[in-house]
Amino acid sequence: MKPSKSILVVDDEQAHTLLISELLKKSGYTVSVANDGFKAIAACKVRTPDLIVLDLHMPMMGGVEIISRLRSEDKMKEIPIIFLGTKGKALPSFNFGEQTEEDVLIKPFEPNELLSRVKTALKQKALSDKLKQKEGELSGLSLTDPITSLKSAAFLREFIKTNTKQSKRYKTPFSLLVLEIDGPDTMLEQRGKEVCAKLVGELASFVGSQLRDSDVCALTGPFEISVVLTMTEKKGAIEVAERIRNKIRQTAFELSGATLFVTVSVGLCQFAEMMDDKGEVIFSYARAALLQAHDSGGDVTLTAE
Repeated sequence: MKPSKSILVVDDEQAHTLLISELLKKSGYTVSVANDGFKAIAACKVRTPDLIVLDLHMPMMGGVEIISRLRSEDKMKEIPIIFLGTKGKALPSFNFGEQTEEDVLIKPFEPNELLSRVKTALKQKALSDKLKQKEGELSGLSLTDPITSLKSAAFLREFIKTNTKQSKRYKTPFSLLVLEIDGPDTMLEQRGKEVCAKLVGELASFVGSQLRDSDVCALTGPFEISVVLTMTEKKGAIEVAERIRNKIRQTAFELSGATLFVTVSVGLCQFAEMMDDKGEVIFSYARAALLQAHDSGGDVTLTAE
């Protein structure tokens, strides 16, 4: 029998820690509590929890400072955190990786909402850990693309295989984005091979910077970039694709003394259980949607149905 996941609840209000602790214990988790930031950090140093539920509004050491201190230490910087806020109180300014103010759970909240977020965060962390394990197993495989320093196309294919197994076993979603510069032939004719190679490298690095640590981005063609979004259904994938597409259109790329503005088209597909384990079907669907996006005039995201 696997040991239950350990969760640290950090909140200065005893009534809240009691309610949250009981809720999590009834769901099978091992729970410890801390009523201030100093105790929270000490508790993490004694035993690293699998997840932290953290109130952002606390006296003495606030939630933001707690996160900063945790993230400064290697063994604690990747602990998933569920942020709690209080209705009517302004949220502190923070920017920690992929988390935004929209990710804060405002008290009072529905118990099922907290449990859902905890379950999702733990699954996402497990997938991230699986990726790191896979990196070690693939020591004989080229893991990075020499142009972009992102994951290689070969690694992306292996990662899709891993996610396929996870998805079929645990019913966890993942989606694939395939994006490409609009008018690549014209770009190549006007700018030349060297400039285009640099542009694609800059573009791939830019896309990678917009993603979570659990996602994988790779160069899969001369002008094509593919992204696996873990724990992401079609609706969430569309939001990510549109955000990236719009940011690319608004970004000036400085290359060889020239300022270039480009647009991209995006094809998107969510993995379905009837698809093959190697990723060929999901790639073909996403690329078909990409081709249709190009044919419709470009600078658009289309999904494969």
